[in-house]
Amino acid sequence: MSATAQRDVPTSTGEVAVQRSEGSAMSKSSFPWHARPGLAGGIDKDGTRAAELLGLGFGSVEFGTVAVGPRAGAELAALRARLAALPPRAPGAIGIGLGQPADAAPRALAACWIAGLYGAWDVADYLSFNLSARACAPLLAPARLALVTDALRAVAAARAGLPRRVPLALKFRLGGADEAPPAVALAAAAAGFDLLTAVLPDDDPKRLSRLHALITAVSDGPAVVAVGGIRKASDVAELRASGAAGVQVHRAFSESGATCLAQLLGSV
Repeated sequence: MSATAQRDVPTSTGEVAVQRSEGSAMSKSSFPWHARPGLAGGIDKDGTRAAELLGLGFGSVEFGTVAVGPRAGAELAALRARLAALPPRAPGAIGIGLGQPADAAPRALAACWIAGLYGAWDVADYLSFNLSARACAPLLAPARLALVTDALRAVAAARAGLPRRVPLALKFRLGGADEAPPAVALAAAAAGFDLLTAVLPDDDPKRLSRLHALITAVSDGPAVVAVGGIRKASDVAELRASGAAGVQVHRAFSESGATCLAQLLGSV
């Protein structure tokens, strides 16, 4: 077993106590690493900064997104090797973002995602299947919903055959103010995914109500994690009050580096 898999990081669903008003919708489930802000994917795509980033005190660090498929696994193999070689360290979760190669046909989505699952499960605390990139727009067309739903179900079924139940996340854009919760998010919840990572539009005055609508729609299912436009402790507090189990940041870290964590925790 790799050093990563031996870390003292729980991988079963747990509860993070967060104060909310009585009767408010909230993610029913959460994971221990949600107690602190996490780093979103895109900061370190290949694991070369893994030791540095994992030592900063974030609740989780998501590596990637890595394009994977039956014939596109070299990048994931290199990332896996770097993560497996990490020395024992303080608790903190490792996530790996997985995507489909740009030249892959939509019908290959399930095969690509399953290849990523098999290639990364043993070094990750969770796996994130990324549909938030603009290149994924064709997969989000209503005509492709059945195909994506089948892929989600196939990944969940393949996960059942692994020695360990690695949590599965779906990452997607939350959408505009007048749109219903994304159908792919509801499909992931129905398929048994454990987390939904909602990419919120920056500076949208209705983004909290949109997030709350999603959380209400899946309140008996996966943990909902928010990412996008989060720069200070009050942003984190607003999202948690809206029911988010956790938050991730990207731009705040890109602009301020490791000092952004103290700002997000309200300790500066």
